[in-house]
Amino acid sequence: MKKFKIFYDFDEEEKFLHDMAEQGHILKKYSIFGLYHFEDTEPQNLNYKIDYRIFKNRKEFDNYIALFEDAGWRHVCGTRSSGNQYFLPMSEKAGTDIFSDRVSAAARYKTLYKLCMLNVVFLLFYLLIILLSVGGDLSKLTFLTPGLWERTGKAFWSAFFFELPFVLFRVIPPILLTVVAVLYCYWGAKAKKIYKLSINKVDKYE
Repeated sequence: MKKFKIFYDFDEEEKFLHDMAEQGHILKKYSIFGLYHFEDTEPQNLNYKIDYRIFKNRKEFDNYIALFEDAGWRHVCGTRSSGNQYFLPMSEKAGTDIFSDRVSAAARYKTLYKLCMLNVVFLLFYLLIILLSVGGDLSKLTFLTPGLWERTGKAFWSAFFFELPFVLFRVIPPILLTVVAVLYCYWGAKAKKIYKLSINKVDKYE
């Protein structure tokens, strides 16, 4: 079973996974941009916990997993570059949470925000390269056949459909880059807001 859902709040995502497990849908894999893969089984009461980390190399990632296993947590899914890391308690020593305090839990959102902004910078850089490649003239990304729009009948349609694949090849990448950049800006803003709210709660209780 697959389910598409996007979360900006890790606590809400943990509750979603808990509710799915109670319905007999156990998380097996998470794909980028909100695609969850579930295995159907008996309903269970599972206490999912989510961390957000990206690792420089495989060794650093393996040490991270081993550290959590020593603390009683089983790594359900997540790769060294996926960001989202999903855990379930596998022994009583795991306790009720993977974080020792509220500040550590809030730090996930700060990491997510930084990564979103970094991706935005890279995407804008690629867009700039595309713009420079056409000298800032976006019309060069569309139909380039001379006199195309003055043609009629068969001459127009044959030229139009001949060039259309090349137009799509030129136009779709910058559109996708722009859409993804906007999404990363939105996700980053959400993460920053939740981080600030979480830190304010810590200060309040202290």
